[in-house]
Amino acid sequence: MIAEFTVENFYSIRSTQKISFEPSSDSFMLDEYTYEVKDGVRLLKVGIIYGANASGKSNVLEAIDFFKMLVLRVPKGRNDTTRVVPFLLDETSKTKTTKMSMSFYVNQLKYILSFELDKKRIYSETLTVYESIRPTKLYSRSYDPYTDSSVIEFGINLKMAKKNQDTIAGNTINNCSVLAAFGNCNVGKTKLNDVYDYFAKQVKDVLAPGMLLSGYVKRHLDKDKDGNLKKFILNFLKDSDFNIEDVTLHEEEELITPELEQLIQKAPIADDAKSEMLKKGKITNTELTFTHRTGNGLYELSEEYESNGTMRFLGMAIILNFLLKNNQFVPIDEVETSIHYELLSYFIKVFLANSNQTSQMLLTTHDINLLNEEFIRRDTIWFTDKDEQGETNVVRLSALGLHKNLSPYNAYKQGKLVKLPFLGSQYFNLND
Repeated sequence: MIAEFTVENFYSIRSTQKISFEPSSDSFMLDEYTYEVKDGVRLLKVGIIYGANASGKSNVLEAIDFFKMLVLRVPKGRNDTTRVVPFLLDETSKTKTTKMSMSFYVNQLKYILSFELDKKRIYSETLTVYESIRPTKLYSRSYDPYTDSSVIEFGINLKMAKKNQDTIAGNTINNCSVLAAFGNCNVGKTKLNDVYDYFAKQVKDVLAPGMLLSGYVKRHLDKDKDGNLKKFILNFLKDSDFNIEDVTLHEEEELITPELEQLIQKAPIADDAKSEMLKKGKITNTELTFTHRTGNGLYELSEEYESNGTMRFLGMAIILNFLLKNNQFVPIDEVETSIHYELLSYFIKVFLANSNQTSQMLLTTHDINLLNEEFIRRDTIWFTDKDEQGETNVVRLSALGLHKNLSPYNAYKQGKLVKLPFLGSQYFNLND
């Protein structure tokens, strides 16, 4: 589970900003909202970020997504950029390095992973672990400008053979993280495996608001051989007041015509996938069919007649299933997209009530109705705000000193928590 994430000089974030899943001293619904990752250490399962348009709330998710990419990505060559984008709205930040750090728990052990980098290279990278109250260095990495290369020092407690250390060091070029180089090497199992696997298997990519999730739904229903996922989805849709009795995946093969071959060649898919498709001479089309119960009986509709909200919520049901059954961190941008507020509230409540593992969600939203809900803990709410220099600042609701009897919803609407957008007159002179 992620305990804390800090970032500096990334996109609209200039000064150091922090998102924390460490709970405050508030005991309200502590068991529902937190999970004990080790004796005496609890972490929040959910974080919710509010902010006006262009305030930078999505950039917080992008920073975590970039952090994951930095851990896993192996560049094609030494001249590849690291893909980092610094704060560009002043003349100094664009020449400075970006800094990122994350503390997280894997198998009851606390790790801290930190990076400092620019577009050309990673200047420093450090991984420490807390096997006791004192930290132990697993490795540290620095940049030597005279040799234009990285210098890596492995800790004794990593218990890695010298030849394996040399293999990893030899593959760690300036724009590649030590962990990415490790993941690309055939070396013995150490604690690096646990860290690498956490980011590769448990930290998921950002779910963007433009994704309707129909393809995601089809892929997972196709793999659902025992039918348990489908059963969960149908029960969840029924409890969410959808009149859907069944969802069926149909497959149909279509011969590849010359016209279709031209479309396949232009499609943004991998060349090997194109070759395999053309070799078969046919493609498989999949379509979802929904069975609706009405007062007149059962009726089937194809997915093209379903609303965007239905398709989106169906995908969210699958995400919820995986959150409850597996240990995952899922960031969702504008979680309210195409979803009615009551469904969003129910989605969060079901997750909190049934999650008994290390899964977490970090959500961004424009829907401030959650601030008016009695079941929301204040330490799960964060606000993003931009100052006059265009810099994003992140602040936690529980740190704003709002009295427990005062409504966060009303305080937000009155502009007492963060600045609201200043709107001009709704009247325009169209001849001007």
